Amino acid sequence: MSEASRDRTPLRHPEILIAPGITFLAVIGILAIARFYGDLPVRAPECAFRERFAIPCAGCGGTRSMQALSRGNIGAALRFHPAAVIGVFASLLWMLRGIRRYCSGESPTPPEKVNRHFLRGVAFAVAMIFLNWIYLIFFLP
Repeated sequence: MSEASRDRTPLRHPEILIAPGITFLAVIGILAIARFYGDLPVRAPECAFRERFAIPCAGCGGTRSMQALSRGNIGAALRFHPAAVIGVFASLLWMLRGIRRYCSGESPTPPEKVNRHFLRGVAFAVAMIFLNWIYLIFFLP
């Protein structure tokens, strides 16, 4: 490799892949557990919130959604818990974006910008969870 071509090679920053990679691996792990959930010797307890208030909590339907998604049934997964499905696909997109940033040699985001993105992300997540909860109250099968 010549000196000139070495100068054009982007400097890669593997730390760009840490957060999306861990998140993506966790999601894959959750889907793997959901795929074999019926064969496991333990079950999740009944939802105490639903028993007490007669409406689903914000997480109700999540297990059934992940089971359906792990079997490729996206429609059923969306009916059981739309936010969970959106979260799975968001983790995939985040991982693909991280790979693209890594391959292009993009520099890590400065901390002050990361903090702004984090706060926007939290606000978006809270809004999504609230809207998803409203959906679950009225439409959870």
